Amino acid sequence: SSFQDTYQQKVSTGFDDAVKEAGGNTTVTYTKSGSSDGKKALADGTLNFAGSDSAIKDEEKPSFGDRDILYFPIVGGPIAVPFNIEGVSELNLTPEVLAGIFQGEITTWDDEAIVADNPDADLPDTKITVVHRSDGSGTTKNFTTFLSEAAPDTWKLEPGEEVTWPSSTQGAEKSTGVIAVVKDTDGAIGYADLADAAKEGLDVAAIGNASGDFIAPTPDSASAALGAAEVADDLTYSPLNIDAEGAYPITSPTWMLVDKVQSDQATADILKAYLNYILTTGQEDAKGLLYAPLPEDLAKKAIAQIDDITVG
Repeated sequence: SSFQDTYQQKVSTGFDDAVKEAGGNTTVTYTKSGSSDGKKALADGTLNFAGSDSAIKDEEKPSFGDRDILYFPIVGGPIAVPFNIEGVSELNLTPEVLAGIFQGEITTWDDEAIVADNPDADLPDTKITVVHRSDGSGTTKNFTTFLSEAAPDTWKLEPGEEVTWPSSTQGAEKSTGVIAVVKDTDGAIGYADLADAAKEGLDVAAIGNASGDFIAPTPDSASAALGAAEVADDLTYSPLNIDAEGAYPITSPTWMLVDKVQSDQATADILKAYLNYILTTGQEDAKGLLYAPLPEDLAKKAIAQIDDITVG
């Protein structure tokens, strides 16, 4: 998951420093990639844990054999819709208009459907450049799942970690790749975690929610969505398109995926300590990095699940 990278870099450094202050020595390394790559590497046994913004798919399960994989939610956050339109810094987009743009059906920024929700904006006739992830991505899955749920009569593409995008669109690897193309292209629009968009100073759209209100992506609006989501027994959940006051509608969950049974005690101990750090002290870093901390009850469930990690 490149979505959780900014958070992982911060908390892994904090954890390593805390261990050293206590007289220990360890290094947690997180390398951003797409969620698909992370799950594959975990299945192949080349990682101790994987970051993913989506659950293991049915077609991926055989690669894990009979291993039990635990889902640990760590934070949530907005999937922002960054844009680059000369002279425009604020933009409202309904799910239907967003779907039309990403399907290549709305092609210029002065289209009447965009103008209708932005009467005060001086929208140019600039061609829209749609930028999407080229790698298998949980962010893509959550973004396209939102469009399929919120604009079912408009969105016709199959949602997933990889999507057959129109030929008129442009692909880029990882969230940072999408952000780079949007930043360098007048008329561009994409989707990425809010933290990466903010690092590059990009403007982001307010998205219409189920009540018809336009909500900007912030840690607080993402928290409103997280708090209203229904959580399954395995701690998977979806805060997408939640009908709750002030909730940003494209809010993504993200997890650490960990084998329930570890091969050695040392690895199990480090994983348990790191998970406990993330779910306690590390939650304090979330809002400052533009993520949403977990609701208290969900964090407690995740902390309790740490004891399920065993050695065998």
